[in-house]
Amino acid sequence: MPVMTDTTHLIEDMEHIFSTLRHEFGNTVNTLNMTLDILISNYGAFNDSTKLEFLHRALEQVGRQHRFLDAMRSYSRAVVVDTKEIPMISLWKECVGLAKARLAGKQISFRQYIQSEPCNILTNPSAIYQILGHLFDNAVDAVTTTESPEIELTAFKHSGSLVVQVIDNGPGIPAENQSKVILPFFTTREGRVGLGLSISRKMLSQMECRFELINRLPSGTKASVWLKICG
Repeated sequence: MPVMTDTTHLIEDMEHIFSTLRHEFGNTVNTLNMTLDILISNYGAFNDSTKLEFLHRALEQVGRQHRFLDAMRSYSRAVVVDTKEIPMISLWKECVGLAKARLAGKQISFRQYIQSEPCNILTNPSAIYQILGHLFDNAVDAVTTTESPEIELTAFKHSGSLVVQVIDNGPGIPAENQSKVILPFFTTREGRVGLGLSISRKMLSQMECRFELINRLPSGTKASVWLKICG
């Protein structure tokens, strides 16, 4: 039964990815084709200004395709080569510094606390900072329309892991999106590609770590990362 469940989820993920690719490239190719057809058909009648306008429209569509391809390359290159032991306190200080840097200049309340005795974590520091960067960016987006925006960074030990959480008091994840938010190219934000969470999940999987994203009561989202404790 677990094999069937995993296979079903994989098929659903692939369906979503191919649907997104078909939509993104289909729309830009169709628009590009239409723009160039109009330009070619009316090339003799258009003045230089109009010709330039249509060429710019064509370049905009090519640019959209390039941005999408760049995002796909970013996903492919998100590979954790190795891990090492680092003191939990050092990791925590870097995480707090990263959070403050991400929130600098924003009217967002920030709280941080840790409930853990000193220990060492087996991880890749640069990968963890990239992952937490994605989570902070998502949290900032989530509280954009919240009256009194708050973001918390917490850490505690649980079942042999150090659990690091980024918590916001935004509106939470709509029910219809809860099974989709982790999928590549899924986004509800204008101008975003939708790879942050999927890249995070990929890198955490390579480090044999876990990731969970859930709604919290009465409102908001809780993103949890399970890191391996050495020893």
